[in-house]
This record gives sequence, C-alpha cells and structure tokens, in this order.
Amino acid sequence: MSAAWGFGFVPATELSGAGRILFEELCERASDEAGIAFSPLVAQSYRDLITALEERRIGLAWMPPVPMIEAMESKSVGTPLAIPARRGLTVYHSALIVRRGGPRTLAALEGRRAAWVERDSAAGYLVPRMHLAAQGHDVRRFFARELFVHSHAAVIDAISSGQADVGATYCHVDVATKHVSRAPWLDDEGRSTRPVEPIATMGPIPNDALVASTELPATARASITRWLLALDPRAKDLFERILGAHDFRIPSPDHFEALRHSLRAARARGHDAMPRDSRRGLRVGQRS
Repeated sequence: MSAAWGFGFVPATELSGAGRILFEELCERASDEAGIAFSPLVAQSYRDLITALEERRIGLAWMPPVPMIEAMESKSVGTPLAIPARRGLTVYHSALIVRRGGPRTLAALEGRRAAWVERDSAAGYLVPRMHLAAQGHDVRRFFARELFVHSHAAVIDAISSGQADVGATYCHVDVATKHVSRAPWLDDEGRSTRPVEPIATMGPIPNDALVASTELPATARASITRWLLALDPRAKDLFERILGAHDFRIPSPDHFEALRHSLRAARARGHDAMPRDSRRGLRVGQRS
C-alpha cells in the first residue's frame, strides 16, 4: 500500500479504548478496499477536520452537512462519497423545543434564554436561527442569553433542568402526518422520555456524509464508494457502532443545494454570527 492517510471523525462522546479498537478495525477494512492505508484520527472539532483536509493529513472524514458544504465549496478540499440512509431517510429536521408547558409561539421566545449545540450545527443552531429570521425576528438581539452546550443531549438537559427556556436539536418528521416521529427526547415507541416538547420544526436538512479529500486518488474514492454501497455484515456493524449508520446512498447533485443556498443567505445577513459577548454563555462539553 502507499503512504497512510487519516480517517477522521469527531466522536459525540469521549472515545473509549473499545471504541478506538473498533475504529482501527474500520480503518483497516477501508484500507483493504481502497488499496491505500488509512489510520484513525479522532478530532476535537469539525474545524479541525477541515484543517486536516486542507493539510492533506486525512483522506476520509465523517462530517455533518454544514462543515461538509464548507469543505466542498469555500475550501474545495473535500467531496461527499455517500450519505447514510437512516430508516430509508437521507434527510432530517430541526426542532425548537421548550419545557413542557412553556412558551407556545415563536414570538413568545423573545427575551428568553436559548441553548444551542454549536455554531456549525445545522439542526442545533443555523437552521432554527434562519427560520426565526425568516419570520421577521432579529436573531442578533432576540434572546436574552444564549448558551453553546456542544451536544444535542446537553440541549435537552438544559431545557429539562431549567437552565434554558428554548433549545434546538434534531428530529425526524413523518411525511404523512407532519408530526415528529423520532427525536432524542422520544423512545422507540414515540413516547416522550423528557419533559420537553417541540413548538416548531424546520427542514429537511441533508444527513451527514463520508467526505473524501479531493487529493485522494480517484480510483481509491471509487473503491470506497463501491464498498459503502455493498457492506458486509461486519462492516455494517462497525459503521453502526461508531458512526450510527450502516446503509449508504449516493447523494444526487442537488441534494445539498437548498442548505447551501440558505447558508449563503444567512452569512450574507449575519444570521450565522456568534451572539454578542454580553449575551453569550459557553459551557465545556462534548461536540456532536
């Protein structure tokens, strides 16, 4: 095999010894398929992954849609090979959630405390802020206080505990009923396990993707793509346990276009900006 490339991802929680062993096995399998050696790279943030792509230290990266679009568009250092289809779906939604019995309208959120995931999170920050702006609200001054809590689970914890009045997280919306069918506050039967409820949903948002460096040889990219589309049972198990996905699809050329267009508009208007220092609170936690 040729010189090693990194395979990078940002774990939702600290990667244990067992998790690292599984990731090493996944890299070995990718290496066998591509004929190029891949070694694990556990990053602290998606900005770190983009930097690693720019510096040609990684050939593969698992990325959510916003950093992936940046890697594709402004940096031109990455291209998506495949996206996961979770229960047959290649998209998800964002939800603004409140504590049960809390505010019932978007207007009633003004002057409240908000909990976000992080600045690069589509469902946990950017998409709901763009939605609020589209409804005529000045998102730069709308909330009294804004926290970045660095994971979707932490957003739900902040709402449940009363640390925040509203937060944003991901969910899946049933196409027929328009109701939330799956979400991190629901169990497998659709029953709420936390004292929170959605007051608005937004989307659809493209799923995360396996991104390849544009410097990775085309033959290797093609080999990895074919492998993803016909995974054996062990490879499926590894992807599911490490990255929460085992069924992959090739995205259509326009799959990311709506989100890309929205991001351009948001950035042009400053809707993606960090909250003002006087209105921002940062807490240390794991990113997702």
